[in-house]
Amino acid sequence: MGGLSTKRALTVKPPPLCFQVMLAGPLALPVDVDALPWATFYPGIDIKLLHASEATASYTVLARFAPGTLLPKHRHFGEVQAYTLSGSWHYKEYEWEARAGSLVYEQPGATHTLHVADDATEPAIILFVVTGGMALLTDEDDVFMLEDVRAMRDRYAETLRDAGVEVPSIP
Repeated sequence: MGGLSTKRALTVKPPPLCFQVMLAGPLALPVDVDALPWATFYPGIDIKLLHASEATASYTVLARFAPGTLLPKHRHFGEVQAYTLSGSWHYKEYEWEARAGSLVYEQPGATHTLHVADDATEPAIILFVVTGGMALLTDEDDVFMLEDVRAMRDRYAETLRDAGVEVPSIP
């Protein structure tokens, strides 16, 4: 007869101390994404910063890229996950195209140039979870800008302030 054995007790050990984080307040909070303002970093490039953690060197953004958007070539220091909510986009260095419903996983060290086709009929809206930040590169692969969790948080806040928009509290 199959099934689970009831003779062994299930023991759950707490995670090692290095994984335990002591925080004041709730350890899980919802984020009202619709209430967060879009920050226009450049015409056709809008960002909502949903989460930023210096403890984990990670941030989560909702990006809206207009048709024809071409981001600078960049190299990631950590892994990235990109979930496409609507529209489509691709990296110039690869043959595939990400469409609504697809998840792109990028390994640390991935280097590429994001592009939304000029003839796209709608913006690409993508949820990015970025760990470790990235280096933005010139055509000669020289670094012209570094972007990490602190830089993203500062850039989002500064862009909103410059537009006269109140800066929300970001978990």
